[in-house]
Amino acid sequence: MWVDLLAEEILTARAEPRHVVNDAKSPSGRVHVGSLRGVILHDCVTRALRDRGASVEFLYGYDDFDPMDGLPVGHEDLASYLGVPLCHVPSPDPAAAPSFARYHADEFTRVFTRLGATPRIYWTSELYGSGAFDATIRIALDRAAEIVEIDRVISGSRKAERHPFQVICEACGKIGTTVVTGWDGDQVSYACRPDKVAWAQGCGHEGRRSPFGGGGKLQYVTEWAAKWHVLGVTVEGAGKDHMTRGGSYDRAGAIVEAVYGSPRPFSIPYEWFLVGGRKMASSKGVGMPAVEFAEVLRPELARFTMVRPHYRQHVDFDPSGETIPLLYDEFDRAARAHAGREDAPDLARTFYYAHASEPRAGVFRLRFTRVAHLSQIPGANLEAEAERGKGASLTDEDRHELEARLADAGRWLKTYAPEAYRFEVQAALPPTAARLSPQQRAFLAALVPMVGEAVDGDSLHGSIHNLKVELGLTPKAAFGAIYLAFLGKESGPQAGWFLAALDRRFVISRLLEAAAPAGEAPVA
Repeated sequence: MWVDLLAEEILTARAEPRHVVNDAKSPSGRVHVGSLRGVILHDCVTRALRDRGASVEFLYGYDDFDPMDGLPVGHEDLASYLGVPLCHVPSPDPAAAPSFARYHADEFTRVFTRLGATPRIYWTSELYGSGAFDATIRIALDRAAEIVEIDRVISGSRKAERHPFQVICEACGKIGTTVVTGWDGDQVSYACRPDKVAWAQGCGHEGRRSPFGGGGKLQYVTEWAAKWHVLGVTVEGAGKDHMTRGGSYDRAGAIVEAVYGSPRPFSIPYEWFLVGGRKMASSKGVGMPAVEFAEVLRPELARFTMVRPHYRQHVDFDPSGETIPLLYDEFDRAARAHAGREDAPDLARTFYYAHASEPRAGVFRLRFTRVAHLSQIPGANLEAEAERGKGASLTDEDRHELEARLADAGRWLKTYAPEAYRFEVQAALPPTAARLSPQQRAFLAALVPMVGEAVDGDSLHGSIHNLKVELGLTPKAAFGAIYLAFLGKESGPQAGWFLAALDRRFVISRLLEAAAPAGEAPVA
């Protein structure tokens, strides 16, 4: 399983007394579900290293000192803050969080905490403000020409500025529009240029200030290298766009080694997590927010979705259609493998990492589609149906699992379930019953004694199949007759346990009514 293989590879490649696993995100809007893949990946690797006896810490950083470089949908009123550090942009709800960055970061933190990931969180603005980066800033300014040359050689670009540092303009408070023009070992001179970037306008101020203690920040690639050095990062993954040849990881790796004298971390280049084929961007409000994804699936299913594919395989998650029922079926197969009831070691390990702690053993899992169908049948007893499926009384763990599935099914039916999975038992004979052929009416009439004699849904379903063959009806005609009589449409759940779950007197009455020739009263 890829998590186990990665852990072994890390321990072989890096014989460290202590490992630091790091991930980070710029909270420039509602954090999308794609970023959640990184958190769960790093959380699983941390767990795998720890399981192997390694001393390891998982860090998650919010790069809230980055400038606001775009306006997320619904935040057009913040246009005047473009170019300002995210930690200085007003919060959508000051009572909930002190800044725009904290507001969105806190929401994302709640999501991955619910999924069982508990890294130590740090804020880049606090690292700068506390002076933690001061030594790396001085080195970067002293060796600016070397850093610029490293960047140019590896990237092939000639666009790098003279100094890999930006200060906060003392006149307008923007950081995204400033350029350092000189460094005397104590202060930097700078200009806030109106035309430096297309997404923000500088005020034109020129001045001098100290770069230390939060007066500014290292440019992205140099900052990444400085973070590795300051935090002692040994393992860090990133999306494939950062890991291309000559990309930001290559440049940061060369800088941390040549300029800061620290080894680059073990890299984990992972593929994108798409929703409906769309790449996501927090700053543009594009894609499914992580909080919505976590509302669609319970924590174990959400983690399973992230962990099941290899990290180099892109995931295109579409919650509509058959996605969630099929995901549940695969999850149940993994549970059987973990319990030793199916020979699939890769799936067994996937099930382990899909949980934040050791999964409960021996839990009975009623199939998700059956839970979804039974939840729509008046009077259906899910616990009794689960006990029939298990062949024994349910434990507290079994009931907890059943309740989780019922909650998931309810959300799915209200949002993404195809129409074929949604149904409602009609209180009166639906008008669609008028379309029943004489053969279908005879089939429904012949079902009446079978319903009265059936022991359970499976035996009734077998009887329905036998009757269908005996009367020479196609499956569509036979089962369609049942659904037209009870649901008013031609498709529905498995007929046997559907009828068995309903009140028998009601079923017999409806079958007799539907079987009666048009215009005639049913025969009791």
